[in-house]
Amino acid sequence: MGVDDYHNSQPPLFLSNREIKGVAMPFYDRKRELRILDDLFSRSEGQLLVLYGRRRIGKTALLTHWINQRKHPALFWTADRTGAANQLRTFSQLFHTLIDPHTPVPPEFTYASWELVFNELARLCESQRLVVVLDEFTYILEANPGLASVLQRIWDHRLQHSKIFLVLSGSHAGMIVRETLTYRSPLYGRATQSVHLQPLPFGVMCDFFPHYPMADRVTLYACLGGVPHYLRLCDPSTTAEENLERLLTSSLILEDAGTLLRDQLNEPRNYVAIIENIAAGYTRRTEIAKMADLDPSSESQYLANLQQLGIVAREVPATASRPEQSKQGRYRIADPYLRYYYRFLAPSRTKLEQGYTKQVWATIRQHLEEFVGTFGFEDLAREWVLRQGEDGRLPFVPRRVGSFWKRPGPQVDVIAINEDDHAILLGECKWTADSLGRSTVLGLLEKTATVVPSPLEDWKVYYAFFSKSGFTDEAKRAAGSAKCFWVDLEQLDRVLRNV
Repeated sequence: MGVDDYHNSQPPLFLSNREIKGVAMPFYDRKRELRILDDLFSRSEGQLLVLYGRRRIGKTALLTHWINQRKHPALFWTADRTGAANQLRTFSQLFHTLIDPHTPVPPEFTYASWELVFNELARLCESQRLVVVLDEFTYILEANPGLASVLQRIWDHRLQHSKIFLVLSGSHAGMIVRETLTYRSPLYGRATQSVHLQPLPFGVMCDFFPHYPMADRVTLYACLGGVPHYLRLCDPSTTAEENLERLLTSSLILEDAGTLLRDQLNEPRNYVAIIENIAAGYTRRTEIAKMADLDPSSESQYLANLQQLGIVAREVPATASRPEQSKQGRYRIADPYLRYYYRFLAPSRTKLEQGYTKQVWATIRQHLEEFVGTFGFEDLAREWVLRQGEDGRLPFVPRRVGSFWKRPGPQVDVIAINEDDHAILLGECKWTADSLGRSTVLGLLEKTATVVPSPLEDWKVYYAFFSKSGFTDEAKRAAGSAKCFWVDLEQLDRVLRNV
């Protein structure tokens, strides 16, 4: 069939080789990514987008929502981890349906090679804008090691001059970056844009759980993060704790940690050992290497890979003027779900598999308040500072926002600093049923001389107190003339919703 026949045949608007689950579900946020897709589609020449991110993050939902909302003609093909011949056959048959939707496809039909497929796509898109999504692109590369070179050659000579909008999507972030975006990749420099899809921000929690109190939203976010698929496993009509207890029997929640690491990393055993030790409180490089029984030289590369994928983050005190040179660095698990899994679920896998969920939940519940306060609540407090600084609602614009610690010495939950303005903010968080009291305020004020760079008198010092349960009158009186922000859950919610 020729191009003119194709245009006259009026093919289906959206073709996929499988049912796309979740397409009809409510879709939240992703405004930035939708703007990127709109911008790329509006251009006249061929476009190549590399979209990647961890499993369950919503790559398919983003693309299908955009395609369906904008009514763009699209071919959406998801690769299976199967042989090269099977992959080529399934794509060929879907492509045949696009070209000739009224003729049944013979079950044995296949193009002879991917090169023929890409050339046919180029011919088809000479005058017609078509979105072509190759989902789980890394599975294709595994089965067809030379495919990136084939695509690069045809992109350079034909596809980039056509009207195709080609999307290469994948969950194996490390591999898709290596095979499409790095200097040694045949496709280096061909992508018009790359998007590393991140978890949804906390502000979207109110869309998933419109009737939840703020404390429940913080609790769920601290344990599951902004991964849409995990949030949809929860029942908005029950409490956060009831949902977390129920999810102890979810095979997806119990198995996804291993799947996530296997998807993105080679040698997952060593990476798991590192993550387990960080979750157990060993946060310095020397401690991690010793506890994981790894050579320090190889351990640094493992940590670098985990940082690149956003699984682990290296932190230094926010007052360090040269963070990359600081010897105070420590590592933390940045992904909330993995942090929750390795803190509570991984050590209890045997009991959970034996059905003792009540015992496991009793242990989790005993430590949940401390866990949420240390990680989720403090993270959100620092985000509040960043947002307020960006919106001009702080006395200065922070250069860095983080926390402070010293061995031995004090710890401060929240620090924001701008050396040029000689301005610093010190913050303390309290996630308990009791109101933040006088002793917490006095304790933070006493740390000032140790935390603020010398000479102290040259600095403008501000304070912020974040509390789950409000503040006592004695606390506010104890602050005296200090310039303070008093942030309760209502105020925190109001700022973080404003995205």
